[in-house]
Amino acid sequence: MNISKLLGTFPTKQTKSITLRKLNLEDAPTLFNYYSNENVHRHLDWYGPETLERSYEVINIWNKGYEDGWIIRFAIADKATDEIIGTIFLSEFVGKRAEIGYELSEQYWGRGIMSEAIQEVLSLGFNELGLVRLQAFVSEENIASRKLLTKFDFSEEGCLRQFECHSVTGECKDMLCYGLLHTEFMRRNE
Repeated sequence: MNISKLLGTFPTKQTKSITLRKLNLEDAPTLFNYYSNENVHRHLDWYGPETLERSYEVINIWNKGYEDGWIIRFAIADKATDEIIGTIFLSEFVGKRAEIGYELSEQYWGRGIMSEAIQEVLSLGFNELGLVRLQAFVSEENIASRKLLTKFDFSEEGCLRQFECHSVTGECKDMLCYGLLHTEFMRRNE
């Protein structure tokens, strides 16, 4: 599946509090800043961009990935200021399934922002891209993310042992697999 061919121009979505939009190079300093927080990157498979310069490169890689059709990574921007406060993505497109992932600046935790972002991305995946399944891989200790996924009716489907290896430390972790089907999403949103 080549998502850029299906969607064309990178889409922009708005909710009550946020705008989901294409990342731009002006976002690099803020991206670097919030990824530098250990609480943000502790459950991820990388520490985020190591330098401000690398932040620019990462944004270019993600945007090129959309052009090449293998990822759509949205900036989660504060609707009032347009400042980036996180990202959310769909990737790993195989047949009619994809993976969802996300992170959010710690100062915005607990405000329902990620719930708004997930609802929009689920709708995009199922309604605009025609996906049948979305899945997420979460470390067992990431309680907040696990609760968030179950709030959206994702089912915990099992543990993938030593599934994810950190890009810097090399440490391999067990990951829990969560899945949501299109039919479940539609039933939830009736």
